[in-house]
Amino acid sequence: MGSSEKNILQTLAYSDIFDYPLSQEEIWRFLILKEKISKKEFKTDIKNISKKIILKNNLYCLNGREQIIDKRIKREKESLIKIKIAQKIASIFSVIPTIYLIGVSGALAMKNSDKNDDIDLFIIVKKGKLWVTRIILLIFLEISGNRRKREDKNVSNKICLNMFIDEHAIKMPKERQNLYSAHEVVQMLPLFQGNNMYSKFINVNKPWIEKFLPNSFEHVTTQNTTQNYSESFFGLVLRKVLFNSAFEYLSKKIQMRSIKKHQTIETVSDQFLAFHPLEYRDVVIKEYNQRLKEYKIL
Repeated sequence: MGSSEKNILQTLAYSDIFDYPLSQEEIWRFLILKEKISKKEFKTDIKNISKKIILKNNLYCLNGREQIIDKRIKREKESLIKIKIAQKIASIFSVIPTIYLIGVSGALAMKNSDKNDDIDLFIIVKKGKLWVTRIILLIFLEISGNRRKREDKNVSNKICLNMFIDEHAIKMPKERQNLYSAHEVVQMLPLFQGNNMYSKFINVNKPWIEKFLPNSFEHVTTQNTTQNYSESFFGLVLRKVLFNSAFEYLSKKIQMRSIKKHQTIETVSDQFLAFHPLEYRDVVIKEYNQRLKEYKIL
């Protein structure tokens, strides 16, 4: 088996963790490679391993896993409903002048969410305004009934503020520079940006991501996202509150009191808040390695 044939199988093994078959173009985009290959070579190699993979409805998966093809089609329909909800929330959040980027992350970014899943949002904020921005969003979500709470049993379509990043910390730290995080970055679906932040975020993380997914940036677009902040009365009042340093200090005090009650291995700092524990990333990598062994791809 040639090296790129092996890479194709590795790519399908990774997507299989999420019950997510891939089109040929998606396999190319997310091809796990150390060095780029030509598209001609890629298309030849995918034909050479036709007996080791399933092709149905223009989607590829590993042998014995064809049931996930119908699952992906069903999840796409559910995901479109959730994306509309996320877009509505993002349009409201966009009036807040300290927010520079709002994106959908996780399974929903790939239109791979179940009906009962929540909606993960990824947010980049102005330097030194992480805590005050977050508390305003939490208050809005609480009042509107859209906030996902720790104790909730029914989280369908609830909003989870999964990750908050200060604009000066947009490069993923070394401990997060891995295959899992590479996927999370390039798959993110931007809903709103200001200060050209999505482009900045992609470009600063591109060098390390290309070590895992060298083709992934061919389909990343940094265009067609909103870049104009609201100058409504509400927006102007918010600006007065948000740019008062006392509110940042007070907001941190209030939130840290709650966070410390439940904190395990979440990342919590003045520049980076991540509420999906790192252990989930470790579970994904472990599952990936198990599939490589099971399908003898190593």
